[in-house]
Amino acid sequence: MKLNLEDEKISKLLWQLSVPAILAMLSGAIFNLVDRIYVGKISSYALTAVGITMPIQIIQMAFVLLIGIGTSALISIKLGEGKIKEAEDILYLALKYIIIFLLVFSIIFMALMDQILDWLNISHDVLPYAKDYIAIVIVGSIIGIPGYCLNNSLRSIGQAKLSMKIIVITSIMNIILDPIFIFVFKLGIAGAAIATVISQTTLTIYVIVIFIRRKDLIIGLKFRKVSNEGQLLKESLKMGLPSFNVQILASVVNLFINNSLLRYGSDFDVAAMTIISSIYSFYHMVITGLVQGNNAICGYNWGAERYGRVKKSLELALAYSFIISLLLLMVILIFPQLLVRAFTDELPLIKATSEGIRLYLCMLPLIGLHTISSQYFQVVGYIKRSNVLAFLRYGIIIVPSVYVLAPNLGVMGVYLSNALSDGIASIIALVYIVYELNKLKKLEQSLTDHHT
Repeated sequence: MKLNLEDEKISKLLWQLSVPAILAMLSGAIFNLVDRIYVGKISSYALTAVGITMPIQIIQMAFVLLIGIGTSALISIKLGEGKIKEAEDILYLALKYIIIFLLVFSIIFMALMDQILDWLNISHDVLPYAKDYIAIVIVGSIIGIPGYCLNNSLRSIGQAKLSMKIIVITSIMNIILDPIFIFVFKLGIAGAAIATVISQTTLTIYVIVIFIRRKDLIIGLKFRKVSNEGQLLKESLKMGLPSFNVQILASVVNLFINNSLLRYGSDFDVAAMTIISSIYSFYHMVITGLVQGNNAICGYNWGAERYGRVKKSLELALAYSFIISLLLLMVILIFPQLLVRAFTDELPLIKATSEGIRLYLCMLPLIGLHTISSQYFQVVGYIKRSNVLAFLRYGIIIVPSVYVLAPNLGVMGVYLSNALSDGIASIIALVYIVYELNKLKKLEQSLTDHHT
């Protein structure tokens, strides 16, 4: 692994790490889609229950990212510095603290479940389904979610293909188990939740066993006392904070956008936004897969002070994201109905969504640059910059823009506000990243001069 990340050709290495990550994320998206299809066959109330309890899972996942992304980024840096023992300590702390958090979260949620579900304004028809589903998912997450946290660390040590294999296998398992528990065992929505927990638990066991038994990995899972536990945990949480912020901010902004659409439009416009968001989510997963490949390379080589390789990987990731984003934007501008028809056959909805998506995602090429940049700053420890870019895109610009534009332009004002937010935040990210590329060039030159 060390020879790969430190000496392999960057262009080859970036694709070797990114493509499996992209495929893994897309397989997870397909699993979620199929899962919703099965649940929808139970009843519309069951499908509503899954959707309306999603904010609870989003908040839980934000804390998982806080620990998982932070520890995996720090592991990359420690490996680049040659600190194998500290990298193993961080891996153990990731498992330890994610279990502690999930346990505490589950206890608090179960104690306050009635109040929380009441706060979500769940109707009497949907409430029984919501309780059956979310209770099993949250309690089951104690043993189900830790594997996803450690799976980030597999990518950070260059094992992207293995990480992909695990996610694909467990996603297929969930797709197979769903109809068995829902329809054969007649457990309804509780069966869907049980199938999810079983597949998640399988992933957790699989990842833990790999880290314990595989001797060819550069680090393993060692259950031992960590002398500088507080300091390593603090560093990990600091590096994971931008991902936590993005998750929380994105969910709040999503709620704000939906409320704005209802205020200035109707349920019809919320349906259009759901389709637009679904199309964007698939694109975002591709870019996120590219980010994960780039982060593994940049984190390791930053720790090893190989700044030229950091610069090369960052440049290629920016270029690839721009090309991918530009190609999708061209499809959206020229053939929007081609994408929209995959989600609905209703002609009025197809027309409205096709018009809205052109404006809402018109800054797509810049969004890719923003995502690569903000995630890069996170992985090399520039947390403030990463947080600034996150807050700019998820709140600081879009919220006041909606208040100014929507009263005059209606739903189109909401779409335009998102485009303005994406554009302005991405231009600022571009300024940051150009400065960073020049800095990396100077650092590499300085090291070269020092060695000569």
